[in-house]
Amino acid sequence: MREVENSGPFGDSIIPHRTLDFSVCGLGPWSLVVPATVYPPREDTRILADAIMALDLEPSTAVEVGCGSGALSILLAENGWDVFAFDVNPYAVAASRSNVDESGHSNRVTVNEGGVGEPGWKIPKRTGLIVWNLPYLNPLDDGALQLEPIEEASMTDIPNGGWSAELMSHVCDCNEDGLIVLLLMRSDPKSPSNKEDWMREGWSSRVIKSLRMGDEKIEAVAFWRPGLGLSPVIVDECNSTMTESQSLPEDGWQRIRSRRQYSGRGRGESKWESREGDITATWRVVVEDEGGVFPGLIQTSVGAAVANIIGCRTKWPNDLIDKQGMKLGGIMVESSSNELGIRVGVGINSSPRMISEDRVSGWSETLGPVSADIVFGSVDSSISGILEVVPGLPSVSSEALLDLSWRGISSSLSEGAFPSFSGNEARVVGLDIGGGLILEREGDVSIVTDLDTVEWFFPTGS
Repeated sequence: MREVENSGPFGDSIIPHRTLDFSVCGLGPWSLVVPATVYPPREDTRILADAIMALDLEPSTAVEVGCGSGALSILLAENGWDVFAFDVNPYAVAASRSNVDESGHSNRVTVNEGGVGEPGWKIPKRTGLIVWNLPYLNPLDDGALQLEPIEEASMTDIPNGGWSAELMSHVCDCNEDGLIVLLLMRSDPKSPSNKEDWMREGWSSRVIKSLRMGDEKIEAVAFWRPGLGLSPVIVDECNSTMTESQSLPEDGWQRIRSRRQYSGRGRGESKWESREGDITATWRVVVEDEGGVFPGLIQTSVGAAVANIIGCRTKWPNDLIDKQGMKLGGIMVESSSNELGIRVGVGINSSPRMISEDRVSGWSETLGPVSADIVFGSVDSSISGILEVVPGLPSVSSEALLDLSWRGISSSLSEGAFPSFSGNEARVVGLDIGGGLILEREGDVSIVTDLDTVEWFFPTGS
């Protein structure tokens, strides 16, 4: 990126500005004039630009919030999108308009002053994509400014869910089922804006690109409604959602939930006992690369994703547990030679109880008194985020599923859980690409796929 400092006319004013050359993935370069009070293209802009290029969406109408110099709006226009660009900084609006004109895309990009949180601001109808490099600076407790007021408004996050929560309220009102929202967020350390809030509201999420810069990690995250608005099948009662799911269509994000299930199946020939108010559901999942993603890995990664959203732990290979190791739910994966894809069954207890002389836990212990409808929506979004095939979005790789699975198991290991393998204490050293447990015992390393050879122990009073 070439940068030239200037101090001369900009619009009707004489203010300091600089000229930058911006290009991405062979497109450009575009010469951008960036006034001193306008956020210039930086590493975070580059990550968001790379994420845009990783999408393979059919161009329609796009919205960029906080357009700054207009770099991303120009990139979107170059890829065929009609763009509505917004910024609360009038100098950014002027810069974007000038840069868009110079790029030759003024017929595709409309730049306006305003944005999320401004009175009367709305998402244009038939919007297919929203892009925002979210403000990332932490809000100060005393309200003191870190920057000039005009910069503070565009670079500082706000409390209570951040600017992403403000955007979410607008997105929910616009009611566009096929909408994709692409946000650049700081995930480490967490900022007030975070993807978990979207997932709790029933939005699927997938990290498209990420970058660690020193102590900070930023991620370009795509959000969408599970099934792009396709509703789940909900029945009052059935014998088994695993069985019922076989009659679901083979295309799209298909899932069935039963309010009462009478003959649910657990591992082996065991019966999964549930009561009304629990979650009993099955997803029929089409895996794009069936030869490269093993059912065992799908089972462990779904467990980790669900555990993240309901605040519990995982026990290899398919149990959801609380901190004391009490079972809270389970994951089951099945497939047959005469059907496309696999079936993923999820059972989660709503509350603690005794089952066959064993005490089990429930999500009321981790989430509080939350309804099954809300929990199902969150679980649906968490599974969709890792397994749904969404046109135009990159799929989650086996390596990413493996990393998710390992992080799920590590949460229990870090709190003192350990396995016994064939009667002897062992140390967990990893997972293999098939979801098998890698154990080390007295210098010997084994890959375990049979749950019956492993017994888990959990610390008491944790």
